[in-house]
Amino acid sequence: MQIHVPTLLLALLMGFLLLTLQLAAAQRRDLHQPALRTWAQGCWAMLFGFAMLGARLFLPYGVSVLLGNGLIMLGLLLFHRALSQHLLQRHPPARMWGALALACGWLAWTLLRDWSPAARSCGVSLLLAGFTLPSVLLLLRHGWQAETSLRIVGLTLGLTSLAMLARALDAWWRPAAYDSLLQGGLSQGLTFMIGFIALLGSGFGFVLACFERLARRMEEMAALDGMTGCLNRSTTDTLLEHTLERGRREGEPVAFALLDLDHFKQINDAHGHRAGDAALRAFAAEVRSRLRASDVLGRVGGEEFGIILPGTDGPGAARLIEEVRRAVAALELPGCAADGGGIRLTMSAGVAVAEPQAGLSADRLYALADAALYRAKDHGRNCVLLGDTEPAGLPLLPDVP
Repeated sequence: MQIHVPTLLLALLMGFLLLTLQLAAAQRRDLHQPALRTWAQGCWAMLFGFAMLGARLFLPYGVSVLLGNGLIMLGLLLFHRALSQHLLQRHPPARMWGALALACGWLAWTLLRDWSPAARSCGVSLLLAGFTLPSVLLLLRHGWQAETSLRIVGLTLGLTSLAMLARALDAWWRPAAYDSLLQGGLSQGLTFMIGFIALLGSGFGFVLACFERLARRMEEMAALDGMTGCLNRSTTDTLLEHTLERGRREGEPVAFALLDLDHFKQINDAHGHRAGDAALRAFAAEVRSRLRASDVLGRVGGEEFGIILPGTDGPGAARLIEEVRRAVAALELPGCAADGGGIRLTMSAGVAVAEPQAGLSADRLYALADAALYRAKDHGRNCVLLGDTEPAGLPLLPDVP
């Protein structure tokens, strides 16, 4: 049995051409990602590399071998560069380009020394396996827990590396089968086919991984407030409903707190909207740092934030929000004001609790917390009120003038 290598080369050419066109179409529409552009460059290198290998019927043998294998190794390096951009947001070490130059120099030296085709095939196969291995290790270390499609990329690149190693061993033990790339021996054609079709499959897997990342980012954009990184209003409302349902099933109370920055309009009027935006981000970061992992912080209005506290009763919620109030009152934002001075913040908060047997809806719990917040403002601001009780803490600092 033989594999017709020229037909296989033509099939690989068509496959990489289709992948390159798919990458070009993806970049024109939604996926304007540097990593995808780099992978497309690698596909072009592969495409011309296989064309050079197949053109040895027309080109001088040495030119075909040097250009074909050099371009294929360049494609592997560009694939690794794309994976580094995608996973690490940086380029791989520059020494990899030096390795490519050394590999091409070695290949030219074997041509000048008139090495046998089998010996050269063995060395080239080892080089191709070596250029694939860094990508496999990168995916195992950083890509396995990222997009699911990257696992496919890792497996197919690993298969390519194994196929090249098998090709090198076969060329070492059976040199007569490697007198010519185009002669079509079973083992030579089979390892060539498996290695490079797996490499082609890794490209389609990488495109899927880029689409996965884009979809995840769109979901995050739909769920998060872009300025503060908190959940937005609709996501907060949905999570509050789910938390209440879980609290009823597990027999645990759920507390909800509404926080509002005092006199925030005065900050915008006196110092500008950029200073106001910086104040909101600093406030959200300070509040987030005081919460537990199970707590949820959402931005539900301009300067109004909601906190979902699962498994928390009234006194516990009041203590936690009072700690948050004290931390915010002690916070100073240096250099945010137009005159170079700092901005001091205070907040008012209303807390409501849904006991598991009460059957409160999310809207009702929100309304109770909102009523407590308005009472806190009427009480003089910079305080926390729990339901109809007295403030949980007295103001530590005067209101922002």
